[in-house]
Amino acid sequence: MKRGQTFAAGIASLALAATLLAGCGSNSPSGNEGTGSVPASSNDGADSSSNTNKNTNANAAEDDLFKDHLDISLAFYDIATSIKADQPDPMLQMIEQKFNITIKPVNESWGDYGDRTKLWAASGQLPDAFFFDQTSGDLVNQWADQGIIKPLPDDMSPYPNLKKYIDLPDVAGAAAADGKNYFIPRMLANRNELPMDRGIEIRKDWMDELGLQDPTTYDELKNVLKTIADKKHVIGLTAGGIGWIRESVFQNINPASAWWQKVNGQWQPGWMTDGYAEQIAQIRDLYQSGLLDKDFALPNVDAENKFMQGKAAALVTTPKTMNAEPALWNKANPNSSILDHVKILNPVPASDGKNYLYGYFDYWSGTLFSGTASDAKQERLLALMDWLASPEGQKVTRYGLQGVDWEPNGDMVTNKHQSEKDFDLMKLYPSNNVFSALAIWSDGNKYVEGYPATETGKVQEYIDNVEAEQLQSGEKPPINWIVNAFASSLSTGGGDLDALVTQLVIGKEDIKAAMKKYVDEQMGLGLADAIKAVNDKYPDEN
Repeated sequence: MKRGQTFAAGIASLALAATLLAGCGSNSPSGNEGTGSVPASSNDGADSSSNTNKNTNANAAEDDLFKDHLDISLAFYDIATSIKADQPDPMLQMIEQKFNITIKPVNESWGDYGDRTKLWAASGQLPDAFFFDQTSGDLVNQWADQGIIKPLPDDMSPYPNLKKYIDLPDVAGAAAADGKNYFIPRMLANRNELPMDRGIEIRKDWMDELGLQDPTTYDELKNVLKTIADKKHVIGLTAGGIGWIRESVFQNINPASAWWQKVNGQWQPGWMTDGYAEQIAQIRDLYQSGLLDKDFALPNVDAENKFMQGKAAALVTTPKTMNAEPALWNKANPNSSILDHVKILNPVPASDGKNYLYGYFDYWSGTLFSGTASDAKQERLLALMDWLASPEGQKVTRYGLQGVDWEPNGDMVTNKHQSEKDFDLMKLYPSNNVFSALAIWSDGNKYVEGYPATETGKVQEYIDNVEAEQLQSGEKPPINWIVNAFASSLSTGGGDLDALVTQLVIGKEDIKAAMKKYVDEQMGLGLADAIKAVNDKYPDEN
C-alpha cells in the first residue's frame, strides 16, 4: 500500500501531502550532483565557493543567525527526483538561501525506506536527518543507547512552532527509555479522530447500476461485494495489507483493536482481546468466501491500480488520499472523472448502531537525526522545520511563493492559480514534494477560501465534506492516548503479529487458540514486563 499509515487533517491543504504519497521513485541512493551511494552525515563547515556564493545573500543569512554555510544530508522518499542540482526550482533556491544551506538528497522509496534506514544505522551511514515511521519502542531505544541517533535539545523554545507539538501528551509520552525525545513528530491534525485515514472506496456507478444501497451490517457489505463481483466478474475487495483490512472494514467490531485497552481493570494490548479475534474471523470469512483479493498478503500487491483499472469493486485505502488519484484514474479511464464513478463508502456501524471514528496519535512518523550530526546542523534543520511549520511556511508549501503565486489577504491568501484547472504546484516547485511534509503534514488551518478548479480540488472538497459528516455523526474511539504513548515506547515481545493474522486468515487454525499461544510466547519476551509497567504507571486511568 503506497499510503502513509495515518495522516489526516480533513482540509484542502492536505492535497499536497496526498500528492507526495502518491508514488514511489528509484530504489537507488542518489544525491545532488551525483553524491552516490554513501549517505553518511556530510562534513561540517563551509563547502565549495559555488555553494557559498549561491546561499549567502538572503538578508545576510537571516541577520547572521545562519552565517556559516552548511551542507546537510537528508533522506526522504523520492527526494532524488525532487531535489536536483540541475533542476530549476525557485522554492528550493529561496529556502536554501534563507537558511544558508545546501541540501544533499539521499534517496529512498516509499517501499524501502524502512530497510534502508536500518541498513544505514547498522553500517554507520545515516544521513544528518532522515524520515522514519518508528519514533519510539525497542529499535529507537536501542539506537539511542548506542548513540546512533541524536536527541533533541533540552530547550526547544527557539523553535516555538515545533515545541507546541513536542509538548503534546502523546508526543512527550513517547520519549525514549532515557527520558529524552529523539524525533520531530510529523503532525496530522489537532485531534486524534481521523475518519479519512481508514476506509473503503467503492465503484458507486456499479452500485447504482445494480440497485445496491450502502450496507449497514457486515452481511449487507458481503452482499454488495458479492453482487458486484459476480455481475462484473471482478475481485470483490482488494487491499495491500492485513492491518488495513482490519482497521478499515471491521473497525467498529473493536474500535481500539490496535491500542492498549483496560479489560477487567488491567491495561493490555488490544490484540489480546476477544474483539481482535472476532475481526480476524470476519476477514477470514471474506477471504474464504472468495471476496477478498487472494493477493492481499503479497509484498507488493498493487491494490490501487487494480481498483483504478476496473479489476475490483472496492479498495481498502486511506480515503483522504483520494485527491491524489485523478491522474491514476484518468490513465486507466481517459476522459472520465473519478467522482462520477467512485465514492467513499460509509463505515458499517457497530452493533449498537454507532460509528466509532478511526483514531491515531496526533502524528504519524517523524524526522530523526544521526548521532554524528553536529549541533550546528541539527539547529539549522530545526530552524528550517520550525519555519515550515509556521503559518508563513505553510502558505509557501501549499500555495507557492508570495508575490508570484499568491498575495496576502489578511490572515488568508489570494491564490493566483485558483482558477487554473491544470496548475500543478509540485511541477513548478519539485522540492515541495519534500518541504510540504518534512516538518508536518498540516497545521490544521485553512488559508484560502474555496477550492481550486482542478479535478484534485473537486475531489478534495468531496473528501472534506465526507469527513465533516463523519466527524459530526461519529463517536470518539475508546482510546487513552496518554497511556498508549507510554505503552508504545515499551517492548511487547517483538513478534510478527501481522504475519500471524495473515496465516490465520488464509488457514483453518482455531483463531482464539492461536492468539492465546502467541500471547503466551510474547509474555516471556517482554510483554509481561510491559503490562506491569503500564498498569503500575496508570492504575487509575481509563
